[in-house]
Amino acid sequence: MSQSRGTKVVHLTSVHGATDTRILHKECTTLAGCGYDVVLVAPGNQRAPAEGVRHHAVPLPNNRIDRLTRTVWHVFRAAVAERADVYHFHDPELILVGLALRLRGARVVFDVHEDIGLDIQTKPWIPARSRALVSRGARAILRVAQGCFSAIVPATPSIAASFSHRRTVVVRNYPRLDELADGDGGPPHALRPNAAIYLGAITRVRGLEQMLEAIASPAMPPGASLLLAGDFEDAATRERAARLPGWERTVALGHLRRDQVAATFASARIGLLVLQPYESFEESLPTKLFEYMGAGLPVVASKFLRCRELIERYDCGVAVDPRDPDEIAEAMRRLFASPAAAAAMGARGRQAVRARYQWEPEGKRLIALYAAIA
Repeated sequence: MSQSRGTKVVHLTSVHGATDTRILHKECTTLAGCGYDVVLVAPGNQRAPAEGVRHHAVPLPNNRIDRLTRTVWHVFRAAVAERADVYHFHDPELILVGLALRLRGARVVFDVHEDIGLDIQTKPWIPARSRALVSRGARAILRVAQGCFSAIVPATPSIAASFSHRRTVVVRNYPRLDELADGDGGPPHALRPNAAIYLGAITRVRGLEQMLEAIASPAMPPGASLLLAGDFEDAATRERAARLPGWERTVALGHLRRDQVAATFASARIGLLVLQPYESFEESLPTKLFEYMGAGLPVVASKFLRCRELIERYDCGVAVDPRDPDEIAEAMRRLFASPAAAAAMGARGRQAVRARYQWEPEGKRLIALYAAIA
């Protein structure tokens, strides 16, 4: 810890909020707990987002173009003003900021949450005929730029395979044990309402329309509901969702604080993870999967995801075709109708997470990386 005392670390994001789970509640708090002076530069109102971490707020963007221009500029200015020893940035649009900080002599870490080339191909705001070209261009920029940074921190091994940097350290997005909902808490499955929950960004490519169609199915028991916990991609997405038949059975909870997640999970019987079959999702291991499992919720998940292997290995859920609302609805119906079997699935998932899939070993890898570069 003595090496970290007095070392200032600034995490930078123009996309994520100041309470982002990976950035704040895992990486920043882990570093702060080891004695680093940690600042998070992020859009939003000034506040102390977590113990030991200071939030340097930059203005919220008005739209995507504003974010890519004015917000990025504000993030750079804030970064320079903080005069850090190490900068750790989280968004591809901040690559130029990272390069500029590197030219000023700072150590710079690039945290890669997604396979950037593949992720571009899911962006509806990029014209479909241009996505392949933009994707190739992004990959070319990454190949050149990566060598300028002090380290690369991918969220999965498959993302790491895109980088040849000698200091590439995978830090997986597993949940923190102290933040997991207690699967033994709350009422038994048989006494809970027939509710399925989705936690995360609410977008079409993450199965919003299919979830709404599934909850509207005649197969659903009376009173069955869909809980959406997160922010809609944009106002148009919410307006489109409100016109679909399943909306009257849906409760939009908005963004939940970490201390609200456990109570919300305890009011549901099923966790939903029906990401659509895009290549960028296939190798992902979404945090929500492990949060559902850790809370003792059986999971209804896309059979095209790598996490299907975990679901089948531990028999903690049902894999479905995420494009087929009827198949999703049938899986939900079976779990609603068999609370004892659903609870047993949830218990197996909870045991697996607590035994093998938790943040603490990932945090140690992050600390080891910082010891090497800071």
